[in-house]
Amino acid sequence: MKNVLKLSALALTFNLIGSTAFAQNETATIYPKATAMEEAPTAPAATGNKPVIITLRNAAEKSVAVYAGPKEGLKEPKVNVVGGLSKNILYLNENDAVCLLTVDKRPSACTIIKPGISTVEINLSANAISSK
Repeated sequence: MKNVLKLSALALTFNLIGSTAFAQNETATIYPKATAMEEAPTAPAATGNKPVIITLRNAAEKSVAVYAGPKEGLKEPKVNVVGGLSKNILYLNENDAVCLLTVDKRPSACTIIKPGISTVEINLSANAISSK
């Protein structure tokens, strides 16, 4: 009986060692060493911090609540009220957002400031915003 237990324990040990060694060899063939791989080209980083001056025109006759700033700031927006039939100057960065806000400070329409944009307009009914 003792010999059977010893032989089964020995067989189990060899089985575990063999499967572990196989798993290590399998991993080594799937993931070659970093020195053998060529470096992948990287894309240039988006700057997004170039300052721009934007003219905001409100074609609606009523005042509207506007958020202007980084997209991350929409979670807790700082509200700016823009008067009806007005022209305003915004100092922003590229890739910032300009959004119309509802009464409960949720964005109803947004535009993103891309390179070359100099004007943002609110339409006559104050429900859409566009950039030129």
